[in-house]
Amino acid sequence: MLGSAARSFSAAALRRARLPAHAGVRFAGAGVNAPLPRRAAAPACAAAAPDAAGGPAAAPYPPLRVTAPGRVVALGDVHGDIGQARRALSIAGVLGEGGDAVNPEWVGGNTTVVQVGDVLDRGDDEIAILILLQKLHKQAEKQGGAVFVLNGNHEVLNVSGDFRYVTQGAFQESMRFGEHLVNLFGAPFADAFGGEEKDPRKKQVKARVGLFSPGGPLAQQLAMNSTVLIVNDTVFAHGGLMPRHVEFGLEKLNRSVADWMRGVEIVDEADRAALGMAIGSVKDSVVWNRTFGTENFATQSDRDRACDVLGKTLDALPGVKRMVVGHTPQLGGCNGECDGRIWRVDVGMSFGVVGADPEVLEIQGDTVTVLNARVPASNVMASKL
Repeated sequence: MLGSAARSFSAAALRRARLPAHAGVRFAGAGVNAPLPRRAAAPACAAAAPDAAGGPAAAPYPPLRVTAPGRVVALGDVHGDIGQARRALSIAGVLGEGGDAVNPEWVGGNTTVVQVGDVLDRGDDEIAILILLQKLHKQAEKQGGAVFVLNGNHEVLNVSGDFRYVTQGAFQESMRFGEHLVNLFGAPFADAFGGEEKDPRKKQVKARVGLFSPGGPLAQQLAMNSTVLIVNDTVFAHGGLMPRHVEFGLEKLNRSVADWMRGVEIVDEADRAALGMAIGSVKDSVVWNRTFGTENFATQSDRDRACDVLGKTLDALPGVKRMVVGHTPQLGGCNGECDGRIWRVDVGMSFGVVGADPEVLEIQGDTVTVLNARVPASNVMASKL
């Protein structure tokens, strides 16, 4: 399965991978070493362009705005639990019963799915989920639909080399996937993924560093994912947006994260500021923000303040009516607040979190519906293409 799965990832991303060396500066807490020094970035405002020597064009940046012709479904944090992820996708009406673990069946027509980040950590099947979502996306595109995955704080942690939430099963999955990449793409990958390392634990950790370090194959894949995405009249972000993010420029935030994950050294001050707003370890960066995640505000004034900030943020985004976030588990399931302008979709479905029953959010025009096992999707529009 993993051999086929490795091929399903973008060959271009694998060719662009810059493999980490296992010598030099230590990776904090990981027990292995840091990636190779990174090259300097062009300013994030610069568009991708062909190589000056006539080589292939630089990798495209992830989208900020897309138009969805049909339903839009928001899927919360799945944290390495492929069983719960599949249940959620079935509830959403996009994953059929006719497929199998290797070849899933898309039945969502022109539905657009947005998974709001945190595929990684706390569960054993992270790479399998990434593969599942990518395979569904390829099928969905043929019917006018799509599957988008956002970057969350746990994707950022892993690209940063912080593996404190990685399960033993996920380390083993990383090692197996690294071995398949070596089989598929040859010796240049061998040392990066543990090579002749005899100690199983060290080999697993080295494989994970090789995959997820900036410029590594899976970091390259994550770089293709947006950190902020606007679909029709809804903006999606893992933690949440603040007015200062919008004022600075959401496109810049997406591009700075993509460059960092691709192994580009961020040297321009504006780009460094963008990266900090997007993924920095401050309480209101896009992936760490919990301003809007509180399920039950302590006081009415706390709620009013959050709704006021939310209103200012959305009012600065023309045509955007609501925000959808994950990041903070909602013990009561998906829910909305501030007159339906904020929706929270992290229900803690992974058994690495609380193992709650999966729920997803369906948006059709101005109608927002929480779907679960009791209220599954019932109006899946078939593609007209």
